[in-house]
Amino acid sequence: MKKGKSGKRQTGEEDRVRELEYYHPKKRKQIPQKYIVGAALVLLAGTAVMFSPVFTVKEIRLEHSKNFTTTELADEIGLAKGDNMILFSRLRAENILKKNPYIQHADLIMELPSTMVISLTERKVRAYIPYMDSYLYIDEEGRVLDIQDTYEPGLPLVEGLQFSEFHLGDIIEVENAESLRIMLQISQMVEKYDFKNTEVTLDVSDHQNIHGHVGNVQVLLGTMDNMDQKIRTIAEFVKVRPKEDRGSIDLRDPSKRIIFQYLT
Repeated sequence: MKKGKSGKRQTGEEDRVRELEYYHPKKRKQIPQKYIVGAALVLLAGTAVMFSPVFTVKEIRLEHSKNFTTTELADEIGLAKGDNMILFSRLRAENILKKNPYIQHADLIMELPSTMVISLTERKVRAYIPYMDSYLYIDEEGRVLDIQDTYEPGLPLVEGLQFSEFHLGDIIEVENAESLRIMLQISQMVEKYDFKNTEVTLDVSDHQNIHGHVGNVQVLLGTMDNMDQKIRTIAEFVKVRPKEDRGSIDLRDPSKRIIFQYLT
C-alpha cells in the first residue's frame, strides 16, 4: 500500500511540473546578432545593385518584326532609355504587346548590362476580304488582323464568303465555313508560288466552280482537286505572258491541254 501511495504522490508531482512548464515555456534560442547584421547587409547590397546605374537601359533592340518599329513598340509598353531594366515589368509589357492582332508571341529579353531586346513572332497576312469600302487583312487561320482602305497585290482578294460581322483579332465567323477553308488553303499556295506585284482575285462561293483573275487573265479552277498543281501552272503562265494580254485559261481538267483564249 505504501508503494501505491508513493506512486500517486510521484504522479501528482509530475503533473505539476508539466503544468508549470506549460505556463512558463522554455525560452527560444535567439538568432545571433551577427547573422541579423549579415542578412541586412546582403539586403542592402542587393538593393544597391538593383538600383545601380549599371542596369540602366541604354539600348532598345527589336528583332523578327516586319510590321513595327522599335520606337512605336517601346512607346506602347512604356519602355525608355534610362529605365532600370531589373525593375521594369517585362511580363506586363509582353501581355500588352500580345493584345495586338499582328503579334502572336512577344518576349522581352535582358542582355546585360544595358540592352533590352523586344523579340516578336508575328502573324502574316495571307489574303484580303472586301468589306464595304475597305479590306479585311486575314492570316492563315482566318483571323482578322487589320482593316485598311487599300491592299497590296500578290495575295488573293477573296470574294464569296458570307458573314455579317467580324471582330479585330478574332477568327472571322462565316456562314459557309467550307469556303473559308478553301480560301485559306489556296491563299497559302498563292504565297508559295510568288505572285508578287500581280493582282489576284478569287471567288470561292461555289466549291465546284472556284474561279478568279490573275492580272488580266480569267482563271477557271473548278474543284480543289490538284489545286497546288493548278496554282503552280498559273504562276508559270503569268511569268511568260505579257501583262497586257487579256483572255482566259481553263484548268478545271488538268489532263487536258492548257489553251489560252484571247478575249475578242
